[in-house]
Amino acid sequence: MLDANILFYLFSILLVISTFMVVVAQHPVFSLLFLVASFIFSSFLLFLLECEFLALLFIIVYVGAIAILFLFAIMMLESKLSNLSRNTMKYIPVGFLFGILLVTPFLYEVSSFFDLNADSKFFYLNKYQNWYDLVDSVTDVEVYGQLLYSYFVLQFLIAGLILLLILVGVVYLTNNYNNNQAIEQSIFKQLSRNSKFVFKN
Repeated sequence: MLDANILFYLFSILLVISTFMVVVAQHPVFSLLFLVASFIFSSFLLFLLECEFLALLFIIVYVGAIAILFLFAIMMLESKLSNLSRNTMKYIPVGFLFGILLVTPFLYEVSSFFDLNADSKFFYLNKYQNWYDLVDSVTDVEVYGQLLYSYFVLQFLIAGLILLLILVGVVYLTNNYNNNQAIEQSIFKQLSRNSKFVFKN
């Protein structure tokens, strides 16, 4: 319980810092990266609160959408990314810190899994374990899956078909766009026109 509280406070502090850096960062790419980090930290908090479906929804929907925005920021914004490739050695400590933060919970779970003094043991029977709760417990992801694929199959398929039609329509519109038909200004036609037909305000 104490370890869960420590992780909760740690991810909360990281979430506040990353959200603050979204506003403070001057480069749009860095701002988007901090926004992705804030969504990831919020999903970690939801995992600690046993809201697995919302955590997966944050990662799949929001982080995926932010990744698309990241691509649009690189393609559409005229940001000079050539300067970002210089002095990359100074970012190694930050990457090393994030690597430690990601690996530490994994190593702790692995060590506690094989710990003989822990409450949850793998090779030894724990007499205080309630086996009925383990058999009868259902996560919220399984509940949503049973509802979607059992009672709302038609609505789920219709939503997927609508998304497929939108995707096909966007691809069709982008492929049929002709750059040669762009509107251009003809100076010869403007100067050679008859002044009698020119409307004056």
